[in-house]
Parts: sequence; structure tokens; C-alpha cells
Amino acid sequence: MATLWELMRDCIPDDHARQVTSRYYVDEVMGAPGAPGLVVDLGCGRGTSARLFRRHAPAVRWVGVDIRDSPEAAQRTPSGDPVVHYDGVHLPLGSDSLPLIYSHQVFEHVARPRELLAEISRVLKPGGLFIGSTSQFEPYHSFSLWNYTPYGFRVLVEEAGLELEEIRPSLDGVALIMRSYLGRPPEYSRYWDEQSPLNTEIDEWAAQNGRRRRTALVNLRKLTYCGQFAFRVAKPVQDRETRRAAG
Repeated sequence: MATLWELMRDCIPDDHARQVTSRYYVDEVMGAPGAPGLVVDLGCGRGTSARLFRRHAPAVRWVGVDIRDSPEAAQRTPSGDPVVHYDGVHLPLGSDSLPLIYSHQVFEHVARPRELLAEISRVLKPGGLFIGSTSQFEPYHSFSLWNYTPYGFRVLVEEAGLELEEIRPSLDGVALIMRSYLGRPPEYSRYWDEQSPLNTEIDEWAAQNGRRRRTALVNLRKLTYCGQFAFRVAKPVQDRETRRAAG
């Protein structure tokens, strides 16, 4: 039986094991040379991500996409940024047209994730990125349909012709479950900005007996029990059939 390490080791980072959110990849992509001038927020909700991108590039063009009856999108304050509606599957965007798609905690709500990932693959430019986060161990919330294991998410991504380049743990699943069980007490909100309890315990495990375990293995342990995870996905410059024919 294959372990999660055997299935995922090539996309589990070994540089640090900090708990992150989707903002980690926003900062990484927008802080790098040649940052894209256009971003689509898929499942944009209230549209709050625009300011995250404009902290790095004030002139960035931000476009939101959401279903028409999204309860979060209904709370959006008009800002002048364009928001287009779609049917939950078919993106009203040109093929090979986008350098960056962002999606924060949306895919657990998507009714047809395979089809939507295929659409993401269609509209991304070769070399374009799909970044964001989704849930693994998170109780029902706001019409949520699914939770994804890191491996299950990878399978769906690769079926769409995309590549999961990197995956990182967010807050732990026990904290998310207890937050829901206790009626969402406000003190649990801090765990999106600081290490959650089980992740702190894993960090202590990593340093037991004065020896430091490999960082990728610490990330593996956090990913195994995380409530949410963040990801960086890329559209290959060449599709698999082209690469196979070439070599």
C-alpha cells in the first residue's frame, strides 16, 4: 500500500514547515520578478482578495468570477473591479489567456470539480499558475460538498492536464472541527494567523530529543492532519502527449 509520502514527496516542500494560507502563494507569486499584471479570482465572494494583490502591484488588473447566487458574493461592496458570473463549470474566458488564477477556499463548494479544473486548464496560458487553498478536514459550512485529501486533489489536478507543483499545510483539522463543534468561538479565528494547536505539537515532535527531523517530513505530518491546505498548480508549457512524442 502506497504511503502519502511515496505519492506526494515530490511536491512537499523541504524549505520550511510553517502553517500557511492561500495568501502565502499570493505573496510568493506577486513578489517575484515578472509578476503577472492580470489575476482572476475564481469564487471571488466579497472580492476582498483584490487588496492582497494590489499590496504588491497597485496597477494589477483583478477580475472576479462567481456564481450568480453566491451568498458571499451578495455581500460584496461595489468597487469598480469587474465581476463576471458563470454556471459553476464553464468559464466565460478565452483559452490560453490567463497568467494567474486564484481560488481561496472554494473547491470544497464546487459541485463538478473535475469539469471546473478542466476549464482552468483551458483558460490558463502555458506556464500559467493556479494558486489557492481548499479543505481536507473541515465540517460542513456554506453549502460545502467535499473535502479533499492532498493525494485526491493531486489526482484531480493531473486528470485536468495540470501539475501540482507544491502543497503546504494550513491550520490543523482538529482545530477546525473543535471550532465548529463549539459554535465558532472568536478565539479560534487566530489560528489562521498563528500556529494551530496540533501543528504546534507537531513542531515539538520534530525537535524531540534534541534532533531536528527533516522539514519535508514535518510538512508531511501536518498535511496528513490539516484542516485546509494551500497549493500551487501550473499548466505545463507542453502537454503530456507533446512531451511524450518529443522524448
